[in-house]
Amino acid sequence: MGKAKKRILHKTNSNLYMTRENAVNKVSDIIRRSIITENDRVSDIITLFGLSAEELSEAGVPYENLMALRAVVR
Repeated sequence: MGKAKKRILHKTNSNLYMTRENAVNKVSDIIRRSIITENDRVSDIITLFGLSAEELSEAGVPYENLMALRAVVR
């Protein structure tokens, strides 16, 4: 990543800044809590970061939930 892109990313609002690790943790937390209203957000985060089923299973997402998300998870 170039210097300019790093500067732009670090100038963003810290509330909106999300790393890949934060994304995996957020998705696994939402899925484990079974928050139905957040389903669209889960699929958005998964597709934005290109999360794999392996990453999510390592974060503690149950196999049944991964199968439910197989259309979104690559």
